[in-house]
Amino acid sequence: MNAILQHEVISKVVNPSSVEKLSLLMCPPTLYEVSYVINPWMQGNMGHASRQRAMRQWESLYEVLSELADVQLVQPIAGSPDMVFTANAGLARNGVVAISSFYYPERQGEEPHFRAWFEKAGYKIVDLPRETPFEGEGDALFSADGSRLWVGYGTRTAESSHAALSGLWDAEVTGLHLIDPRFYHLDTCFAPLMDGSLLYYPSAFDAASIEKIEAYYPAEMRIAVGESDALSFACNAVNIGKTIVLNLISAELELELRRRGFEVVQVELDEFLKAGGAAKCLVMKLTPELHRAPREGDEMERKEKSEAELIALEEQYGAHNYHPLDVVIERAQGAWVTDVAGRRYLDFLAAYSAVNQGHCHPVILKAMVEQAQKVTLTSRAFRNDQLPLLLRDLHELTEFDRALPMNSGAEAVETALKAARKWGETVKGIERDQTEIITCSNNFHGRTIAIVGFSTDAQYRAGFGPFPAGFKHVPFGDADALRRTITPQTCAFLVEPIQGEAGVIVPPEGYLREVAKICRENNVLLVVDEIQSGLGRTGKLFAYMHDGITPDVVIVGKALSGGFYPVSAVLSSTEVLGVFQPGDHGSTFGGNPLACAVARAALRVIVEEQLAERSAELGVYALARLKEMSSSNVVEVRGRGLWLAIELNVPARPICEALRDRGVLCKETHETVIRIAPPLMISREDLDWGLAQIEHVLDERRVENLDAHSTRSEADAFAPVA
Repeated sequence: MNAILQHEVISKVVNPSSVEKLSLLMCPPTLYEVSYVINPWMQGNMGHASRQRAMRQWESLYEVLSELADVQLVQPIAGSPDMVFTANAGLARNGVVAISSFYYPERQGEEPHFRAWFEKAGYKIVDLPRETPFEGEGDALFSADGSRLWVGYGTRTAESSHAALSGLWDAEVTGLHLIDPRFYHLDTCFAPLMDGSLLYYPSAFDAASIEKIEAYYPAEMRIAVGESDALSFACNAVNIGKTIVLNLISAELELELRRRGFEVVQVELDEFLKAGGAAKCLVMKLTPELHRAPREGDEMERKEKSEAELIALEEQYGAHNYHPLDVVIERAQGAWVTDVAGRRYLDFLAAYSAVNQGHCHPVILKAMVEQAQKVTLTSRAFRNDQLPLLLRDLHELTEFDRALPMNSGAEAVETALKAARKWGETVKGIERDQTEIITCSNNFHGRTIAIVGFSTDAQYRAGFGPFPAGFKHVPFGDADALRRTITPQTCAFLVEPIQGEAGVIVPPEGYLREVAKICRENNVLLVVDEIQSGLGRTGKLFAYMHDGITPDVVIVGKALSGGFYPVSAVLSSTEVLGVFQPGDHGSTFGGNPLACAVARAALRVIVEEQLAERSAELGVYALARLKEMSSSNVVEVRGRGLWLAIELNVPARPICEALRDRGVLCKETHETVIRIAPPLMISREDLDWGLAQIEHVLDERRVENLDAHSTRSEADAFAPVA
């Protein structure tokens, strides 16, 4: 049981068999945020919600309710952060559901998804007119015996909806006028309890409504709460039998509820108060008969998806060209991923900087889905309406004249190499087939034959020769070596501003400035590979900007699509990319409309969410904190922005495995280096938590015996997802 729960709730939950088994609908808060203002609680909270904390609080509530009821789940959709508040999905009874028609456009996108869920579950669906706003169980609550339907109005649900609701069930519809905007839905201030009593906040209603309430509920059956408890949404309670589940309340109210025979389960839900919700807002009551109990085969299906079996299938049928950590990821959102067993991990790798924007960013997802429903591929045999817009966006953002879109990073590197060689012959005048390109030792630019041919890593080359000629190496960070190596046949110098695969190696101060000067003096193209370092990772849009230079060619990829689709590009001047003529170079998928729409959205997110600036701020903080670690096993901590590395004097793999077991995913490189590169949208809270796990694992008292400290701790690191 999550530690957030109060008062050892398991011991206080009544035996589920003693009450009628209810069915409830909930939605995980994997996309929860406060991104707009449609009630007073959201005011001042935009951008301040913690999805991690919300998830943990929601899971605590889910765990309690699962003890008492059959909880069904509907999955959230991008662009609908309030979908977690399923009370507003509709009002269901006896197999009929009145679908909500939301007052605010911000929530209207939820309607078709809730509709689809109810249709699949077998409900008879009733639509209320769009001009008659109705927000489901949030504003419509049955009395304990079902004879009366209390319906709130005045803020969201229209009074005119009452007539439409009156004919759906055999219940008298009674309207209650809400007059305090803080209590914008009826369920925020009014809770009919199963024993026939009422928990309510009188000040939320006008005088006429109070008369109706008092006429129905005798004084001894009314439990009026004070303002303090009301503002904690004490009335936003889930009542099942003699158990009441709600947010934290005063000792006085708890005592009163217990005096009346209720078991009180308090679950901290303050993260949802930022959006104006608590326990009842997160739950909708369903028709139990339509939701079957799990069948024997369901458990078998779950077992077939087990982590061990999936790993075995991959090992049996896949080529063994990777050595991944044994965690099987099923879904992800933001900076967090979830494995097939429901364990959650903080991603400190971000797919090698491909998901700088965070996993499954809703803006990029929306762009991808919309474009996928129109046209995905035309080939370059025909034009499409997205490629010109991406080319324009890249020009306006980077100020390079032209771009040539490709797919993978390696393809973009190959494209840059071809452009540089052809420029060398056609513009610089190097003799045919005599061009030379200088690269750096310990480079990593991809896995093609040409690229591994100029690698200095023996494993990358072993068994793949013979390799194309025309490449030379110089030590990374040594500008004088570059000067000495240039000849009249040199057309380009290919360099990573920071060497990522080599271990996040940052060159000496001023290195790129000196390199750019040398290249200008010798009419050599400076080609900068920003596939990992670019698009915000190091604290600027591109890493070369730290040195105040402008390269001749820039290669981008990975975060250019935000992790949704392989998109890369070569950026350069008309002089360089103008050497290509029709037929010289191409790609069936390069520049396809789906890729371009995704890339445009990914770029907008980087700019609008100021991810480069965020990386700069958090990177300085994280680097300083890591340098303060006390461990005899740490040789060096280095990096720039949120691209960091810890170099060790012991193997890094066991430490990465220990971090995995504490809920943080990192990956080793070159045996003794741990790379740290979380999504740039990571919250300070999440970053702190992840760094604390690293500090714990690297504590020198634990490094000596990692096996004794690698047991997965759900209490410390994980919040199981249902």
